[in-house]
Amino acid sequence: MKKLFLGSVALVALGLGAPAAFAAEKRVPAPAYTPPPPPAPVYTWSGCYVGASAGSSSGTSQHFTTAGSILTGAVPQPVAGGNITDSFNLSGFIGGGQLGCNWQWGAWVFGVEGDGSATNKEGQAFETALASVPGLAARANWISQTQERWLVTARGKLGWTWWDKSMIYVTGGGAWAKIDASEFLVGNQIATGHQESNTRSGWTVGGGIEYVLGYGWSVKGEFLYVKFDNFNTFTTAPFAAPPFQNVAPRELTLEAYSFRAGMNYKFTSGWGGY
Repeated sequence: MKKLFLGSVALVALGLGAPAAFAAEKRVPAPAYTPPPPPAPVYTWSGCYVGASAGSSSGTSQHFTTAGSILTGAVPQPVAGGNITDSFNLSGFIGGGQLGCNWQWGAWVFGVEGDGSATNKEGQAFETALASVPGLAARANWISQTQERWLVTARGKLGWTWWDKSMIYVTGGGAWAKIDASEFLVGNQIATGHQESNTRSGWTVGGGIEYVLGYGWSVKGEFLYVKFDNFNTFTTAPFAAPPFQNVAPRELTLEAYSFRAGMNYKFTSGWGGY
């Protein structure tokens, strides 16, 4: 009887221990792999673009006598060197388009850009009395004028992206413009007026800031300083008929400042679709 009881207890113990043993042998599945989130997209400025810009343009100009300057007329009178006008200001609107390409290397952006703009910038001043010609104090009733008709620049750019969507840059290169010089007597512009156009070259330097809107679009603000070499004008007749007399030839100076806001479209999106 005792042996039967002990055998029953052993069977019960074996039955209770078996599930635990099987459970110990069964492997627990590993948790499913969850990949890390992709990194935030970083914009690249590399690529080519086109755009448009507009703003205000100002500057200063001055007219001088030069070697061989005379008062035109029936009896030309030599005019000694000196100021025909004092320095005077110009102002007007400027607007046009631009195209260029950028290459980004780390936080630095290297680029080239060309732009062309129309402008109505102009300014004028009363002429000073030509003391070298007796009796011509009335020359102060004459006006000399400088006008800029268009401006083209070809420039290099160096930018720094302190944030992937914002870039500040410096720029510089060559500049070309159509510059008109004119002179007339107040109240008798038709009979006394003379105007000549000149296409002149110079240099430009400036800087700006550009911000990416997305989908290839960006906006920018830019300042340019432009300096043209002094040049001679009023070299081609006809001039005012006697008794009126123009001062010719003459030397002219012009430097300009432009502030423009613009928008560019880059052909390839910097975020592969954004």
